[in-house]
Amino acid sequence: MGNVSDTFEPHNLYELSWTYAPGAIFAIRSGSGQLLDVNPAAEALSGYSRSELLGMPIVLLHPESEREQVRAQFCKAEAEPLNDYGFSLQCKDGRHKRVAISYSDLSLLNGMQVKICVYFDISDPIEQRHQLSMQNWALSAYADAALALGRAEAVKELKQSICEAIARDSVYALAWIGIAENDPQKTIRIAAAAGSAIAYVDGIRVSWSEDDPQGCGPTGVCIRTGKTVIVEDSKTAEFFAPWRERAQSVGIRSSVAIPFSIEAGRLGALMVYSRYPNAFEPSAIKVFEHLAMQIGHGIHAIETQQHLQAELSRLEMLQRQLNDALSAMVSPIVTAMEMRDPYTAGHQSRVAEIAVAIGREMGWPAERLQGLRVAALVHDIGKISIPAEILNRPGPLTASDRVIINGHPETGFRILRDVPLIWPIAEIVRQHHEKLDGSGYPFGLKGSDILPEARILTVADILEAMGSDRPYRPAIKLKMVLAELENQAGRLLDEEAVRACTTLFREKRLVLPGENRL
Repeated sequence: MGNVSDTFEPHNLYELSWTYAPGAIFAIRSGSGQLLDVNPAAEALSGYSRSELLGMPIVLLHPESEREQVRAQFCKAEAEPLNDYGFSLQCKDGRHKRVAISYSDLSLLNGMQVKICVYFDISDPIEQRHQLSMQNWALSAYADAALALGRAEAVKELKQSICEAIARDSVYALAWIGIAENDPQKTIRIAAAAGSAIAYVDGIRVSWSEDDPQGCGPTGVCIRTGKTVIVEDSKTAEFFAPWRERAQSVGIRSSVAIPFSIEAGRLGALMVYSRYPNAFEPSAIKVFEHLAMQIGHGIHAIETQQHLQAELSRLEMLQRQLNDALSAMVSPIVTAMEMRDPYTAGHQSRVAEIAVAIGREMGWPAERLQGLRVAALVHDIGKISIPAEILNRPGPLTASDRVIINGHPETGFRILRDVPLIWPIAEIVRQHHEKLDGSGYPFGLKGSDILPEARILTVADILEAMGSDRPYRPAIKLKMVLAELENQAGRLLDEEAVRACTTLFREKRLVLPGENRL
């Protein structure tokens, strides 16, 4: 069979190389750049037949945006061989393929200066890197936006934080959130925007009406149809024409519009823009679609919380007004009771002052102190059923008198139980004569079964009663009263309430109404 060199003539070897070379080989006439010949790989890469390619200027195989650069590079290659990786080949079907180009030295063929260029398709690895990069940017933006979703406490803050998260340090030049209004023009209100290309939205008017040219763009279509709309290249997308000049001025090349719903038919859209064409791969779009859904849920959740908080505030205000009104009604009731029992005139008011001071010393909040004050002001309301001659009798009470008087906590409970207050006033009044050891009345409750308010009220009631003049005895010196309270602390009376009470009078120099001092 012999050696290969013996079997094939040199020109056959060249023909074999030309025919089966993996690279797309273009023979180009120097100066004009016209194609003189192409190999089968060039036909396969470009999608054009050999007859279609012959005579075509090589620059027409590149996108219009690259042609001046390609022409300049060919001129540069006239002087020396070059390798270039920065261009795309535009196929017959419109697709672009990234190519690596190798330029040969000039050669003389049949009296013409010819240059051989070899194009290698490198679109697959570049495309893979591009897709991975775009997906990573989308995931990074989503992660930052998710943090914003978790931290935001107001709808405006949520929207702005998400836009800033998407456009921060990424390939996304702009992000904005639009809310569809139900006005006659079907306006899309820009609720938040952020990014280096934010000038794009300055003064822009966007609609979601199909009868308005401004409603035929990606945002309007996406809200109207409920489907994601992609602009792969703002320079070539026909329906993007009204915004093309604006986009070019800020360097925007591609975008995606993703719809979301909030609640009760309210619609919105998340718009994301990139400086690169074809920047939104399917994997990245899925990330943004999920984010848009979370935006809708987040807005709804915050608005619901705000509505609930507003309603709660309104109800609290109404309750305070009601409590204030009911508290104001207590004063004439107390006055009426004191008119029946002049010896205890001011007793309930003084008990209320002492009880609130004790509660404050124990660190109780203002709202709870208000309830304690109301309970103290009416704690003896049940005495309204006791005959005046028993209340005002100067001598000792009989056993039957004692039974009648001991019934006043229960009577007070029955009078107050249907009054709509936020505090358990009726139950506090009912328990203000109970003792920790169960020796009190009317039920003989023990320890923690007695309400804390009732335990404080008991201490204040005893202090005021012992320290004030009564028909059957003069006032007892305050230091003796305090000593007696300490003697009963932990056994009959609440130890913490007694400790707060003695601290007030001994260390903080609280004065018992009526000038009974230590």
